[in-house]
Amino acid sequence: MDNMDNNVIKIGVNGRFLAAKRTGVQRAAYNLLKTLIEIDRTNRYFIFAGEDQLHKPEWAFPNVTVVPSGIREGASIRNHFWEQFTLPTLAKKYKVDVLHSPANIAPLFYSGKSIVHIHDLCFVVNPQWYSFSFRTLYNLVIPRLAKKASKVTTNSNNSKNDLLQFFSLDASRVSLVYWAVDDIFFDQSDHKKEALNWHLKDYILYVGSLEPRKNIRILVEAYEILRNKNPNIKTKLILIGGESPLFGDVRLQIKRYKEDVIFQGFVDDKMLREFYRHASVVAYPSLYEGFGLPPLEAMASGVPVVTSTTSSMPEVVGDAALMINPQNVEELASSLSLVLNDENLRKELIRRGYEQVKKFSWYQAARKTLTIFYEVHNEGKKESQKHISIDLWEKLKLIESLKAKPIIT
Repeated sequence: MDNMDNNVIKIGVNGRFLAAKRTGVQRAAYNLLKTLIEIDRTNRYFIFAGEDQLHKPEWAFPNVTVVPSGIREGASIRNHFWEQFTLPTLAKKYKVDVLHSPANIAPLFYSGKSIVHIHDLCFVVNPQWYSFSFRTLYNLVIPRLAKKASKVTTNSNNSKNDLLQFFSLDASRVSLVYWAVDDIFFDQSDHKKEALNWHLKDYILYVGSLEPRKNIRILVEAYEILRNKNPNIKTKLILIGGESPLFGDVRLQIKRYKEDVIFQGFVDDKMLREFYRHASVVAYPSLYEGFGLPPLEAMASGVPVVTSTTSSMPEVVGDAALMINPQNVEELASSLSLVLNDENLRKELIRRGYEQVKKFSWYQAARKTLTIFYEVHNEGKKESQKHISIDLWEKLKLIESLKAKPIIT
């Protein structure tokens, strides 16, 4: 397979995200790449990543080459230098047509055609939520990346509008690609090993990093109000996620029920699925989100959701969640109480949640991203060179209507 066929694109993938902990952005980038490779047998993919990715089955296709180099989990400074200086050299060496960076950061000095995904501009909209070093670096780097990239993708209209407003980008250079939910959260089968070890049966669940914009302080206060007003409720509060020095101080002050507020830290995907499945309700009172995966993951798992009316959340959850003002602690406590005590409401939210989560598909996201690859690749070419295989596009159109995983040959 070579570039004699103008329809074949050599796509380089910035795989730094594969060497990071799989939180929301990294999980989304992984699912997007995995789905792109599942549906696209026409173009060539070069995944620039660590050696641990070399024999992963999800990349084992004839049109995919994993290029291993010196990045690894936990080596953040080393990985940053790799991304800025080694990655552009690799992309040039392998003569990629388009370099795709799907997880916020890309090489600043790359001169070829590129696509960068920018999750949100929270560090611009609310800089007080971040450490001085983090917001200074991001305010220096991200605007330059956005203006230099051939295309910028983002995952909600809210984030797209922020990019247009704060970076003064032309609307034609910013594309919306909605995220979706990992298949693992739709899995409702019994998992005996996990179930045998399961001892927590009645709890409110929060999933996400422990940072100021996630509004954990208000959630803990609302939980205390809930318990004070409802002595019969013994429901615990479990917080899954970790703190980071990149973010400002969360300053959690738990007064009462300290024994019932459980900080779980990071868990793997299988255990996260079990936490969702056994939760009484998922609370996600975030102040600002680029997309907000946990509410959709909860809906896929069959759990009711209470979340915010702010930023992208109404766009993501539709009418399938109880929506609250995240600054109003009494409203949050009242909504949690309502879900815990009203079985009919619980069933209705679960039903709506199943319908809402179906609106988001990784196949749809991959199809849109593939379209963007062609747009960028063909940019500046003569009209006669912009032909895309009709056969390929006909197959792409079928993706959303097919229940089985599509294969393009």
